[in-house]
Amino acid sequence: MTNNIFEILEEYKGMTLGLSRIGGFLESIGNPQNKLKVIHIAGTNGKGSTASFISGICKAGGYKTALYTSPHLVNITERIKVNDVEVSRKIFDNLSKNYLTNALKYRLSYFEYLTSLAFIYFADLKVDIAVVETGLGGSFDATNVIEKPLICIITSVSKEHQEILGTSIKEIAFEKAGIIKKKSYVICGKLPPKAISIVEGKATPYLYGRDFRSMNSKYGEYGQKFDYLSTDISLADVGVQLLGDHQLVNASVAIFAAELLNKKGYYLNEVSIRTGLSSTIWRGRFDIRKVVWRSKIFKLIMDGAHNIESINAFFRTFEQLGFSRKKRVFIFAIMKEKKYEYIIKKIAFFAKRIILLKVNNNRTLSHDILKKEFSKYVEHNKVFAVDSVEDVFDKIDSNEVVVAVGSLYLIGELLKYIE
Repeated sequence: MTNNIFEILEEYKGMTLGLSRIGGFLESIGNPQNKLKVIHIAGTNGKGSTASFISGICKAGGYKTALYTSPHLVNITERIKVNDVEVSRKIFDNLSKNYLTNALKYRLSYFEYLTSLAFIYFADLKVDIAVVETGLGGSFDATNVIEKPLICIITSVSKEHQEILGTSIKEIAFEKAGIIKKKSYVICGKLPPKAISIVEGKATPYLYGRDFRSMNSKYGEYGQKFDYLSTDISLADVGVQLLGDHQLVNASVAIFAAELLNKKGYYLNEVSIRTGLSSTIWRGRFDIRKVVWRSKIFKLIMDGAHNIESINAFFRTFEQLGFSRKKRVFIFAIMKEKKYEYIIKKIAFFAKRIILLKVNNNRTLSHDILKKEFSKYVEHNKVFAVDSVEDVFDKIDSNEVVVAVGSLYLIGELLKYIE
């Protein structure tokens, strides 16, 4: 997809409620989404990790498995994968050019067009199953043109994007639950009671903590193990590389989804489950890297936590793994619409220095506002604003532990450089 196409189809400026545009576009090309067997996933947090876990299990079971997620961290092709392999840039560019005239005719947004291209690609490859993550909300999300998903999953519900989804948990849950369709299984992760009541108004869901659960977690710096229990099966010492209690919930949702897929005619045994979960990597989620920069070596922890629920989950894991015993250097950037006051106050408690990195996105909150907010909790001379990743690394000492949080766009900038 060329830069010119990005300019024509912008992710936020082109976003208006309704499915008529993408519905009309897809109908005009034969409704490729209706050729797919889909697991559809919505939620405030945990969508991508859960989708990746499920994809890993299905792939390990021998099924040709599609995965559609957003946003990407470095390359746009990360969003569209089959058997964990990104669509090639050549195929992606050809698809985007071939359908652009029709996309403009139907006035598709950036996300609507990407979603359509994913459906076209997956249908062309005749995948056995497609795991599809919503972009925002559920009811009016572009992915909600899926008419007959096998399973609908709501991973979590908390207050975010309130200008679009509503100001209360019930309103936001209602939007997320918009993906639920008749005759589809419904699974809920760890949801607040008010959100569960909304889902129960639309379906009879399977609930984490009631119908299935994780127990007895054991942490290490590069992975964790837990026991899984549901009505039908129990598994001991299930290993995952992703860190944090919230990832055990996500992994448990994935295991239960595998149980339900087996009722739909798939065959995903214990080996598939264990192999799929243990091999799942989800970059930018408590992602620990060793960075070698000139004469320095330091540890970098990256997490795209950008709202209250995810930042709290991050710091729970941060403390459980012992990283909070000392004050740390934090790299930070955040989008304007986020609850940045709360997040900054939380970070400041653990920080000895703050480095504000300029991120290439017009929604990024300005350094001036961030400096003013951080100065309420951190000495002014310990907050630095820089323009490049090189400038960030220049301000880090060898053997330090450095933490980057606040935005997936920030994590993308760092990954682009260190990888």
